[in-house]
Amino acid sequence: MDDLLVRHFREAGCAGPVWHAYLDRLLGYGLEIVTSLVKSGAMFARCEKRERSLARQDVLPHEAEDLASETVLAGFVLFRDKGVLGGLWSVENGPLKEYFVNACVLAFPNVYRRWRTSSNAWHELHLLDAWSRLEHVAADGEPEDAILAREAVDALFAELSEDGRTLLFLKDQNYSHAEIAEFMRISTRAVEGKLRRAKEAARGAAKGGR
Repeated sequence: MDDLLVRHFREAGCAGPVWHAYLDRLLGYGLEIVTSLVKSGAMFARCEKRERSLARQDVLPHEAEDLASETVLAGFVLFRDKGVLGGLWSVENGPLKEYFVNACVLAFPNVYRRWRTSSNAWHELHLLDAWSRLEHVAADGEPEDAILAREAVDALFAELSEDGRTLLFLKDQNYSHAEIAEFMRISTRAVEGKLRRAKEAARGAAKGGR
């Protein structure tokens, strides 16, 4: 069946009602599978098997869905241009749906690296603002205190671990301590302790700059 479909798609240049009907089903299937792979972390294992190891970063549920959508679109381009029109797919390559998922796996590293770069850059800007609002180091609102507070934020941010960045980002996004604990796989008490130590460190850095 797949062989007949692909033959038709190639003859029609990936156009026409049959192609579009199949495409709707294929993209829906791919999005479901790829979203599950990204959320579970299995996508990274699949990439590693193909010698495409990635520096893994925690991905929030809504970020996983965005990543999956971009990956499916990138995978579709490979599937259509290389596999179907380019003639790389054949019956020996297995079912067409599996071939499409494999194309998505091949596309994931580039999509993930772009996301990781843009995500980290955005987090850095966002976290600086989050620290400023969260800590209120400059309690009396004097200009000098505001400058010292910003210096404290800058100094602390440079020393934050990836877990620390994640913690502060989630806090600034109004996640509860219980939700943060579940995401980071630590106890609620540990979340409270990490936040408390961060606040103490901020105050200490501000005092050190006086």
